[in-house]
Amino acid sequence: MDISLNQETVNDTAKLMMHRLVSREIIRDPSIVEHARASHARTARRYAGRAFVREWDDLLELPLIRLRDKLISRDAEMVRLRLSSPFLAGAGIDFTDYDFRIRVRRAAKRVAQRALVCRSRLTASSAQ
Repeated sequence: MDISLNQETVNDTAKLMMHRLVSREIIRDPSIVEHARASHARTARRYAGRAFVREWDDLLELPLIRLRDKLISRDAEMVRLRLSSPFLAGAGIDFTDYDFRIRVRRAAKRVAQRALVCRSRLTASSAQ
């Protein structure tokens, strides 16, 4: 069974995985949120007036528990917002290590592939 994998799905899965790491690290070091706020402030100056800037402003003011829940949420809003995340751009956690990024990408590809195979099997079994 040859099922093609959408690269956007792999990218979204990788971003979710990285945000799960961020969420865990926030427990140990809440100053990561301050780093993200500083990163977001730089982005906000460059993209003033854009909707994602206001949305991240609101998210970064949430209590830590709610912010952590949002960061790892699978809802469509957070999938979209993770594209402009201040947590991946110099927010106290180094995601620039090439080998680390390759490992995350490979893991995301495996996870996305398994989900795709499961969905196709469910679809095939319900069609019978």
